[in-house]
Amino acid sequence: MNNCRVLLADDEAAILEGYKLLFDWEKYQCEVVGTAMDGREAVEKARELKPDIVIMDINLPKLNGLEAIRAIQETAPADHPIYMIVVTGYDEFSYCQEALRLRVSDFLLKPIDFDAFGEVIEGVVKKVMENPNRQVVLSDTLKKIVDYVNENLSDEDMRLTLLAENMNMNPNYISQLFKKELGCGYHAYLNQVRVEKAKKYLRQTNEPITVVAELVGFSDYRIFTKIFKGIVGVAPSQFRK
Repeated sequence: MNNCRVLLADDEAAILEGYKLLFDWEKYQCEVVGTAMDGREAVEKARELKPDIVIMDINLPKLNGLEAIRAIQETAPADHPIYMIVVTGYDEFSYCQEALRLRVSDFLLKPIDFDAFGEVIEGVVKKVMENPNRQVVLSDTLKKIVDYVNENLSDEDMRLTLLAENMNMNPNYISQLFKKELGCGYHAYLNQVRVEKAKKYLRQTNEPITVVAELVGFSDYRIFTKIFKGIVGVAPSQFRK
């Protein structure tokens, strides 16, 4: 079963770290795919990452949490509901009223009681998993990542952390997505795609093998040869013959 994607929004870095470190997301079939420290960033990340759940503090700069929730709801696809959980240090009825109008899933006060938080997450996750369109969203996300990888094969530095930064995603989320959807890790997939591209160059061009290695992202010819032989069964020079 695919994990629910969670976006955290709070203007305090320590609180964001607390969410990630002190709560057992895996236990609740969740994965934190991104964080935001102001309302505008939360709206942008929600649009890019397509989370299933957003944990939103009300007191955010640029756009407050309720304004951000309204903006996210206005742009969210009809077939992919985003479940909002509002967190605040202000126990004011006006906030509760507005949160109810925005149809948020729950309204929690700081400091967070993680036992109660877990019960809320459990209930929301159940609703997320019942949505039949989740697999379509996951497939679209994976396609976006795969397209990026294919378009940038010649870049030597395709580390998972760098890919995640460029895609504005969590590296652990990308790694799990590859394993669950493609049955292999990110680096295994990257090597496989690079070798397949190298095979085309070796068949269709007369470029030296050192150049072919560089064209598919290997600056070290020896590493390229080792990986190529490990996947294909023969060295690049033998394959060309």
